Amino acid sequence: MSSLFVQDDLPPEDASLVPEVEQSSIPVVFQEPEIVPIYPDREVHCTLPLPYQQEIVEDMLTKDGLLILGHGLGWDLITSNLLHALSSPTVTLDNNQVKKRGLIFVLNMRKEEIIQLREELSYLSWLDESGSTPTPFMEITGDSQSGKRKTIYSEGGIISITSRVLVVDLLSGMISPHDITGLFILHAERIKETSNESFIVSLYRDQNEWGFIKAFSDSPESFVGFTPLATKLKVLRLSNVFLWPRYHLTISQSFNIVKKGETRKNVIEINTKLSYKMNKIQSAILSCIQACLGELKRHNAELATEYWDMENVHDPDFVRNIRLSLESQWHRVTYTTKILVVDLGTLLNLLNGLLTLDSVSYYQAVQGIVDANIKHQSSSMNATMSPWLNLNESNTIISYAKERALGKYDNEYILEELPKWSELGMLIDDILYEKSMSSLKDQGPILIMCSSSRIAKQLNRLLETMKLEQVADLKRFSARKYMIGKVHEYLDWKEINSFVKKVSAELNKEEGIEGEENSEEAISVSKTFTRNGQPISKRRRTRGDSVTARVSKMYSSTTDTADVDEEELKKLEEEEDRKEEEGEFIESEDNDEEVEEVRSIQFSCIDNDTQILIQAYNEDNDLSLLQELSPSHIIMYEPNLTFMRRVEIFQAINHDNPAKVFLLYYGNSIEEQKHLIRIKKEKEAFTKLIKEKGNLGQHFETAEDNYRFQIQRNQVVNTRIAGGARFRTEADEMRVVVDVREFRSSLPNLLYRIGIKVVPCMITVGDYIVSPKICVERKSIPDLIGSFKSGRLFHQCEQMFKYYELPTLLIEFDENKSFSLEPFSESKFQRAGAPRNPTVTNKIQQNIQSKLLSLLVAFPKLKIIWSSSPYETAQIFLELKANQEEPSVGSAMDKGVNRSVVTEDGGPPIFNDDPIDFIQNIPGINAMNYHILIQKVRNIEQLVQLSKNEFMNILGEENGRKAYSFINRKLS
Repeated sequence: MSSLFVQDDLPPEDASLVPEVEQSSIPVVFQEPEIVPIYPDREVHCTLPLPYQQEIVEDMLTKDGLLILGHGLGWDLITSNLLHALSSPTVTLDNNQVKKRGLIFVLNMRKEEIIQLREELSYLSWLDESGSTPTPFMEITGDSQSGKRKTIYSEGGIISITSRVLVVDLLSGMISPHDITGLFILHAERIKETSNESFIVSLYRDQNEWGFIKAFSDSPESFVGFTPLATKLKVLRLSNVFLWPRYHLTISQSFNIVKKGETRKNVIEINTKLSYKMNKIQSAILSCIQACLGELKRHNAELATEYWDMENVHDPDFVRNIRLSLESQWHRVTYTTKILVVDLGTLLNLLNGLLTLDSVSYYQAVQGIVDANIKHQSSSMNATMSPWLNLNESNTIISYAKERALGKYDNEYILEELPKWSELGMLIDDILYEKSMSSLKDQGPILIMCSSSRIAKQLNRLLETMKLEQVADLKRFSARKYMIGKVHEYLDWKEINSFVKKVSAELNKEEGIEGEENSEEAISVSKTFTRNGQPISKRRRTRGDSVTARVSKMYSSTTDTADVDEEELKKLEEEEDRKEEEGEFIESEDNDEEVEEVRSIQFSCIDNDTQILIQAYNEDNDLSLLQELSPSHIIMYEPNLTFMRRVEIFQAINHDNPAKVFLLYYGNSIEEQKHLIRIKKEKEAFTKLIKEKGNLGQHFETAEDNYRFQIQRNQVVNTRIAGGARFRTEADEMRVVVDVREFRSSLPNLLYRIGIKVVPCMITVGDYIVSPKICVERKSIPDLIGSFKSGRLFHQCEQMFKYYELPTLLIEFDENKSFSLEPFSESKFQRAGAPRNPTVTNKIQQNIQSKLLSLLVAFPKLKIIWSSSPYETAQIFLELKANQEEPSVGSAMDKGVNRSVVTEDGGPPIFNDDPIDFIQNIPGINAMNYHILIQKVRNIEQLVQLSKNEFMNILGEENGRKAYSFINRKLS
């Protein structure tokens, strides 16, 4: 059969000259091979003593992924070893054989973590016997200059860098994503779609497909919401996840290392009972919290969630999470709701303080709360009275708190001590006796761990003043000397507080009457908060039966009479002084004694066996602390899940000579419940993550995949040429010049995601240059209020009108908060976190609005954009650029810049606005001459050291004399 395309009469070609080509309908595209770095093989020494740590590092070395560890399982040690293994000294590129040190960026590190990582890497480099130079570890912050950063990048190594700086350097081209070996992202639970870390991952992975990304987290409870694992993996551009809970088989086997014939040493738990009065106070506070939660649900039935429950009260972020759920509607909720949210925080603080504060300090805290709710008789009670004080349980809290501290038994003050104190003294006494009877030497110190530095100071003072007492056949340690000192502190506080209340009462005489007339919104509560079912409004008419009157009766002794008889207090002190010689622990020297000269002090070495060290829990260095001290006995004064896991690691490493571990806790208390609930929540979080991991779909990725927002530009780009507009299509590149200081916000990230090229520059006029005509000054609401207060916004508008045709003020709200000025009008200058009176809030809100009107009167052509969120702002920018030309980077940088002033790297200077606003309040320094002054001095310290002649030379004769006289004025 003849062919339709080839003539039949043509002579056949030589088959040997024609290559055989396989018939295929799929076109073949030839691409140049990508330059892939080749890492030379080398041995790396690691410090991973436990099997599960070694397995985790092996998994993370072979695959990119997200590692989620349980609390306290040593993610810092795993990270340092993994970084050391990946930081190869040189990288050889296949084509040009260029040797270059690997460049690894570490993001999201805290200052303490940086210090610890530097020490670990130095130790690992010392262990490494390869003979090569150790990989440098550098830290880059926002203060570093661009020239120095470029040099550091070219040298390679491990670099801890702030996200804002790295984003700017990537966008400006100072560093290419192809030069980056990999990214380490710590605390991955904090990464959001709009965060700078997510922006860095997008910039990096869009241009670099061979580099690695490894993310770490030790907070599984933070992965909440709908499919949190899939969402986080999408943001991090990862497909693998490694879950390692405490109940993982490998971890359990690593911790249960026991020799044959030995028994595993467990933690010795010491269950301490609360006193009768403490139990009563705890029950009363929990009842008040339950009542407040019920009232909160009643007022906000549509906004209430399952989280608003007593089971979650022990969550450390309980009040914060409730506030976040109300944030979007905060301008609509009632004033009662706002008061109830504040009361929940107050009650939880009282609940936590019950177990940590001494009885006198706790009573002082209760008095302070009641004081804040008592107003003068002539003022209105609506705006400040907390509803929980109207409950019967509030009487229980106040009366028992006073009885614990200043109640009397057999004509002596009770001064109730915390039950743990005596148990701690007995435990230390037993340990010291056991050590003295042991034949072993250099066993190690006694380590006491507590939750905060305040409690550490408390325990330190207690151990100095405690003494052994014999009560019948029982021995106990008494801290009465310590409590007497607390009574003295209470009397000093009371004297100051009484004076403050008198001054405050005088100042509020006229304001109280005005507040009675202007108060528009009273607290509205249900019968739960009213005794005998009688409404508050009716009871207020009965003299002596109002909430204020009743609370004042309960607390009438705070201003008029003394709670403490000073003569009896002196007798107690004398009695304690006589008994001091009998005490087991001797008090240190009094502060009023003269300090001896240094040369007369005799130093002596304290035996390691008798050392007692008190430390606060610190998740960053608990394990290194245990390794350095090698304590023989560890006493956990309060439960802490993370530290318990650290102790398990320490015991597994030192299984030949483990330490004895003791745990003190209050049985049937919130302390026990908190610890158990935290373990339960961690287990539930891992269970949920394991189920989600099993249901994750297979991830496939190609070079054509677009991780940016899918927005069709033809919906916003106008291709019609009219009125001299420039023709553009959807394919044309869009560019926005952004001030480098704006990268603290999420807007540059969102602009990049919708397809706009972001060009970071140091610009003086405006924050965003959308086009040669449009300049945008972005203000969040707190920034707007601060700019109005300092007057900086008027100066910024003047500069924009000087250089641009269409100056624009962008007022941007947070997407998680209400689209209203009301929450921000009550966020400033609050007393003790309490919400403002609605009348005062409205006045402040009107003040903000009046300042906006004044701004528009001063600049009638100023355009204002109201944006509900950064997402909305990005869409608005896309619409603004529809028919506009692209801005010039050089022109944007030149506007408003004094070329005579440059930094060391040749760029324009970066000024700090707050000190500039501050110095303009000094007579003689104003908006016309401050720029001359800041060219001569670098900071306020240099400013105040200028002489009179120097001031006159800089500011002129008259202004210089005013400024010098003001700064050097002597106050009599």
